[in-house]
Amino acid sequence: MSQPAQGQPALDREPSPWTRPWFMVSAAVVAVLVALGVLYVVLPSPGAAPAPAQSPAVTAANTAQAGQTGLESVCGLPAGDQRYPSLNLPTKWELLGRVAVPTDSKGVGPGKVDGNVRTCFQHSPTGALYAAANFFATSTITNGDRIMYKDLSAKGPLRDQYLATPPPFSTGDSTVSVQVGGFRVQSYSAQAATIVLGAKNSKGGFGSVTVPLKWEDGDWKVNIDTLTKPSVITDLADFIPWAGA
Repeated sequence: MSQPAQGQPALDREPSPWTRPWFMVSAAVVAVLVALGVLYVVLPSPGAAPAPAQSPAVTAANTAQAGQTGLESVCGLPAGDQRYPSLNLPTKWELLGRVAVPTDSKGVGPGKVDGNVRTCFQHSPTGALYAAANFFATSTITNGDRIMYKDLSAKGPLRDQYLATPPPFSTGDSTVSVQVGGFRVQSYSAQAATIVLGAKNSKGGFGSVTVPLKWEDGDWKVNIDTLTKPSVITDLADFIPWAGA
């Protein structure tokens, strides 16, 4: 089960935790070093048998209404399937840095790619999932902070503060790689979504991150005003399996 780390990054005391390694192997204990934004995790039990999590049922409350005024994609992507993504989601993957990211330039998104800046995702639950995964991957690349806050984040006071007085940026730990391993759609509406990503690192650790998104200016943007630190978990049993590496 997950052990969530509470609170948001303290902007006046630390750089963004998203540029730091989120979880690394510790041989003895599970600890969250909040001040450093680094997660340490014990290897999962060899006997653990993860079972696929189930996606919530589609209802009128969680189904977006395509074609509403203000909900059109900024780059003209179709509204697409409004059902929640589920097990065996067909996905094409490519690398952003060392992290595999989902891509469908004429469907789910990103519809715009400029170097490492990947924007314009479909107005659908799957589009929100793709946006969250790309945000996750951007957080691991050199100077990914600048892209995250300038191009991928929703308007708000924390974004304004980062852009006005950016903290020192870190390249993180190049000895540890991390990949998306699964997902849950926690909530979805036409204006907002919350995606929970399960991740695994190259040393056997696991973590999760909850990504709140807003539909803003024709694209899914991350609401960093409500973004919390990643959490240590023991495995990915609570997630729908989804991985490109």
